[in-house]
Amino acid sequence: MAEAPLPTAPDPASESTETRSDIVHLVRILSVAAALALFFFAWRNAYVTADPPWFGTVMAAFGGILVANLLLHLLTGNLAQLRWGFIATITAVLIFVALSGVEQGSGVMWLYVYPPVVFYISSPRFGVISCVAGWLTLVVALTPLGRLLFSVAEYPLPFRLVLATSLAFVMVFSYLLDRARRQHAERLRQMAEIFEHAATHDALTNLANRREGTDRLAREFARFQRSGTPFSVILVDIDHFKTINDTLGHDVGDQVIQAIAMRLTSGCRKMDSVIRWGGEEFLVILPGTTESDAISTGQRIRQRIIEQPVTADGRPLEVTCSFGIAEIGPADAIQTLLQRADERLYHAKTTGRNRIISRRFGQGSDGR
Repeated sequence: MAEAPLPTAPDPASESTETRSDIVHLVRILSVAAALALFFFAWRNAYVTADPPWFGTVMAAFGGILVANLLLHLLTGNLAQLRWGFIATITAVLIFVALSGVEQGSGVMWLYVYPPVVFYISSPRFGVISCVAGWLTLVVALTPLGRLLFSVAEYPLPFRLVLATSLAFVMVFSYLLDRARRQHAERLRQMAEIFEHAATHDALTNLANRREGTDRLAREFARFQRSGTPFSVILVDIDHFKTINDTLGHDVGDQVIQAIAMRLTSGCRKMDSVIRWGGEEFLVILPGTTESDAISTGQRIRQRIIEQPVTADGRPLEVTCSFGIAEIGPADAIQTLLQRADERLYHAKTTGRNRIISRRFGQGSDGR
């Protein structure tokens, strides 16, 4: 199968860098902590402070909404509902404490909690929009017009200036920290993908290596055992490759291997797997394919190699390959299948090369 290139890096600020479990655990903890804080301040409103009694009722209601949102998530497992329910509730709570002047006006200090939380559990775009909108609303609310419209608590001018500027600083700093965190997480993800690719692919051809090929064979064999879906394999070996290396050098040999790998890949379906099995030998796995169909694939690849001469160091080379084909049988193990294909490949090499040997053709026949 055509080997996909390494994936391109997404936007470092993308929400995809966060794992689902990280977000779930954090929002659960924050929901419990925020609900307890709201219930505590509702109790203080009822028995300690001089704020109107309905302030405490509103805070207790917000706490109840957070608990209900958390319980609903535990029943449904819906992360979007948990996350956006929490953000909407916390946004409403902070608007309320900022405009109502609870706790003798000190409740407005809870606004500093919002930027780091919203950037971490939502997307950077939403974080920027909500923070800018919230900051502009606060600035208007702190003006004489805002106090007239919203009945905001009276704050001294120095406090209003410090509140607006320091909150803006916290918002900007939270954005920068969150972006750096996402970039770091994305770099780690890319490095993990690169290492995984290197562990499962051949560096010269970018085909799956033997380790990955063994895993793919095992998966195809398991599917055959479950559903009886046939599959076939083709072992391909470059003819006279040692001579090419000895006379033209290993650099030319590498170019020949790369060229044959490309022809094998282009001659197969996307669902097929082309594997560098070792040295100048390749393994092709053909899912859902009988031996007869595998022969057709082998003939197509063989013809393509003949019709498209390999060019190495600017010179055309007549390169051919030998093929051994085998289909999985009811009593076969993976090793039995590979051994049968290898025996047929050996027979193709010893009876003239540049040929296909399979049960259909019989021993000593070629696929020309």
